[in-house]
Amino acid sequence: MPLHLTPREVDTFIGFLDDGFCICEIITDAAGRPVDYRFLQMNPQFEEMTGLHGARGRTALEMVPDLEPVWIETYGRIALEGQPQRFQQSSEAMGRHFDVYAAPIEPYGRFAIQFRDITATKQIEVEREAALAEAQHLLAELNHRVMNSLGTISSIIAMESRVREEGEGRQALRRIHARVQAVANLYRRLNASGSIDTVCSRDYLVQITEGLAASIGREDIRIEARITPMRLSTRIAVPLGLIVNELVTNSLKYAFAENVSGTVTVTLDHDTPGGLRLEVRDDGQGLDPRPRSDSGIGQKLVRAFATQLGGDPVIDSGPGGTVVRLRFPNA
Repeated sequence: MPLHLTPREVDTFIGFLDDGFCICEIITDAAGRPVDYRFLQMNPQFEEMTGLHGARGRTALEMVPDLEPVWIETYGRIALEGQPQRFQQSSEAMGRHFDVYAAPIEPYGRFAIQFRDITATKQIEVEREAALAEAQHLLAELNHRVMNSLGTISSIIAMESRVREEGEGRQALRRIHARVQAVANLYRRLNASGSIDTVCSRDYLVQITEGLAASIGREDIRIEARITPMRLSTRIAVPLGLIVNELVTNSLKYAFAENVSGTVTVTLDHDTPGGLRLEVRDDGQGLDPRPRSDSGIGQKLVRAFATQLGGDPVIDSGPGGTVVRLRFPNA
């Protein structure tokens, strides 16, 4: 139902408004189509927010000859069809952006407009979006450079490893190379996907496990990756990838005797609401209590990276194999 306001009620109402306010009547052609509208009454904020002076009794197109047709069409529907409407609309002709509530009033063909000039707010939004786009561009460029730098470092380590004689030093270089590769894989995925801060869990972790399987040279050991596809932030992906690298490497190197086949299974899925669960399991011979050549650095790294994720790894090992479970928040 249209609002019915007396002149006194209108004067009282608009006098208390901080927003711009005006009462208009729609102008139609011979066929009843809206072609313009006339300003009948307005408050002082009207001139301040529109920049239109002396508008009383004049039409919108008289005041703004290049006014966009959408204004007349919208107000025509409101005045003639009797449906109030809230909307935001820019006007290039007026150089402003408005937040508008318009409603039909009596007599038929008239409507009231309450509005606010939100040009400054919109400009801030545009500038913020531009700044965000620039920041994303810079971050993408940084990711690309980090990827290239890690690739160079990885190649140097691999070259150094190849010229060393087989022994503890060469094995240490191989472990370092695998760790660098785990991080480099993340940046390759970011670069390939066009994302700057998230990576697909399955693509990322499968690439790590496949790289480890190829480097160990054990065709009799199979790696199964049961990874639930999801987007991982780089804050989670980096330590998670390094944990998977360490645990799978340990299984491939120590869980199976020579000529003994086996399986290493990597699982990542949703756990409690907002949480994730990582499990790395092998069906090998279990943990050897004797000190290893790497002095337990791998386990120390796993615990350090797990702390970054907000979790604590639980290790269960026996004659049937070893399983490491880690629960952590996905935030």
